[in-house]
Amino acid sequence: MSSEKTPLSPADAIKLLDLLSSDADFRARFAASPAQALSEIDACLGEASVLCCLDGTLASPAEFEAAREALLDHLTRVTMFNNPHCFVTGEVDASLKRTP
Repeated sequence: MSSEKTPLSPADAIKLLDLLSSDADFRARFAASPAQALSEIDACLGEASVLCCLDGTLASPAEFEAAREALLDHLTRVTMFNNPHCFVTGEVDASLKRTP
């Protein structure tokens, strides 16, 4: 098992954003346990995110859709949960514009 945080593959990032913007059941599971929900996409994602949690309310489907391209870039270039605020309502755009 590895807890190393690495960028997502483009396919995994697309699947994650598709689910977060359209699947209410997945969104509920992700809000309750991001790692467990991510393991539904890929077991390694769940393992790498086991210590991660949301720091607020999960962003709405509309927020995920509006920031989709920026999130795809972030998730495939940086790392998953390097900046957990990118999934929090009202903080998606601002958190993606912050410099590390």
